[in-house]
Amino acid sequence: MRHRLVIFAVVTAVVDRSSLPLRRSCLAVPGHAVRMHEKAVAIPADEIVFDLEDAVARTAKQAAREAIAATLAQGQWKQRTVAVRINPPASPEHAADLELVGSLQGLERLTVVVPKVETPETLFGVSAALDEEIGLQVLIETPAGIEAVEAIAMSTPRLRALILGYADLAAALGRRGAERHVERWLYYQEVVLAAARSAGLHAIDGPFLRLGEPLSLARAARAARELGFDGKWAIHPDQVEPLNRAFAASERESHWAGAVMDALAGASRAGGAAVRVDGAMVDEAMRAQAERLLALPRRAEAAHRELDGPPYFEDVAVGDVFHAPGLSLTAAHGALHQAVVGDRLRLSLDAPLCEEVTGVRAPLAHPMLVCDVAIGQSTQPSGRVLGNLFYRGLAARPVHLGVTLRTTTTVVAKQRASSSRRPRGMVLLHVTAIDADGEVVLDYHRCPLLPARRDDPGEGGDDVRAAADRAAQRDVHDLVPTDWRLDSLRREPLGALFADLRAGQSWALEAGETVTCAPELARLSLNVAMTHTDATAGMHGQRLVYGGHVIGVGASHLTRVLPDLATILAWRSCDHLGPTFEGDVLRSEIKVEELEPLPDGGLVHARVFVSAQAEQDDESRPVLDWRLTALMP
Repeated sequence: MRHRLVIFAVVTAVVDRSSLPLRRSCLAVPGHAVRMHEKAVAIPADEIVFDLEDAVARTAKQAAREAIAATLAQGQWKQRTVAVRINPPASPEHAADLELVGSLQGLERLTVVVPKVETPETLFGVSAALDEEIGLQVLIETPAGIEAVEAIAMSTPRLRALILGYADLAAALGRRGAERHVERWLYYQEVVLAAARSAGLHAIDGPFLRLGEPLSLARAARAARELGFDGKWAIHPDQVEPLNRAFAASERESHWAGAVMDALAGASRAGGAAVRVDGAMVDEAMRAQAERLLALPRRAEAAHRELDGPPYFEDVAVGDVFHAPGLSLTAAHGALHQAVVGDRLRLSLDAPLCEEVTGVRAPLAHPMLVCDVAIGQSTQPSGRVLGNLFYRGLAARPVHLGVTLRTTTTVVAKQRASSSRRPRGMVLLHVTAIDADGEVVLDYHRCPLLPARRDDPGEGGDDVRAAADRAAQRDVHDLVPTDWRLDSLRREPLGALFADLRAGQSWALEAGETVTCAPELARLSLNVAMTHTDATAGMHGQRLVYGGHVIGVGASHLTRVLPDLATILAWRSCDHLGPTFEGDVLRSEIKVEELEPLPDGGLVHARVFVSAQAEQDDESRPVLDWRLTALMP
């Protein structure tokens, strides 16, 4: 409590951080290194810190002071932001360092960096020895300094910044190799950051000590920036430009900040306080963040290059036809597909049984593998997909491993999506897959949602859902294999057979399935939709799991409750209700809607509801509503 009594006696006002000069990059230069001084004036660091402490040997301290005095007497330094790191108060060099700083003339933005500060009183003596226009910065680099940082930050209005010093703090804590794991410093970063913000000071992250690792430096700088730090110390000129870039405002941030300020001004004129910007509500609480971003230099963006990429909504037209490479399905495809989604279809797993039932020696190609490949082959026009909305009228003729699939995709309808957010549109695709003999293996319609370049990407267009529903009206009976002998499945049943089922029967599976290897399944199926392999390409900030992956897991759940199911012949409908991400746990509820007897076995018209739950969520969310027709013995 003694520190707090002193604080309130001294501090008159919190510092206005917006009035402080930029400190995105603070380059430390050894005080005795005259050649480095000469080079430093041309380096675009926001601040040059002349070091009299750790970077200078005891025998070179006086020479370093003389070198700094000679350098800063030159007129080219007058308007630069300059700091001198002095030796700590306990050092015999401390008084001479203060005398040097007091002798410096004509520097408009001069501060003193005081190291190893552990109490507010440390700063009182430093303040008393210097002219009032010279500001102070504090290095917090000991456990005691961390404990007292709030009191230190509020101790004098001459403070300009708190700096987190990693090297000494790591030594005091006994940490080894911690710099490779920036998350281990989160507590200390948060403590220093909060104290700095309470006092209106800059919060400066300590240096990245390993040279020649630009990627690691960029990651450390980005982590500090996203926490809220204003900048970071540099120990080599090569680190300056990456830090300036990391702590500048990106084009997107500047655009957002300008939109927020304009929106708040408009809301104020209309008598309101909150308004929507880019699909999110903003109010006066966001003004300070917007103002801070607008005050930062804008990050220099890389030179624009014309990139070759998939089409936008406006780029596809009704009647466009797309083709993809053919793919011959092998046992390797089947094994990988089984490992990813958990296929349990008996005729795809048991070659002798499959031969007894179908008369073909090769195992049945799992219908979901066939669908996944045909869907993947149809993604050329939907490479920018934000999400696939639904499938309609899928008809699947059973085929075996060794089949070669060739797919043709035709745009049959387009409709601009009604949305107050980013412009987008729905595209209805008709997809047909044939085998090497030209026989149709798979036929279906699907509807991807594509981004548009413009706010008004054209006329409203067709009623996509109505067109898709008309296409879904087909007779599935001609898909039933007439030469299959289902008795082999009935001979040693693993569960309920067709005769045991009843309409309305349902199951809710307790066991969930964790989604893994999502990009691998997309690549296996020739899927080129960017959102499945590139987190920056979608609308969620993370990779979207391929919809066929979710359906495949639903199919594996179906065969858990109906283990003797022969194959899946058709999808009456399949609607994606929400996004799925890698790591989600999928659970299914399955219901028999209708039973249709056949001379051998029967058709089961079932409905599969799939929900997803992320590890950090308390509740699941619906992601799939799938209505299918399967053949049962």
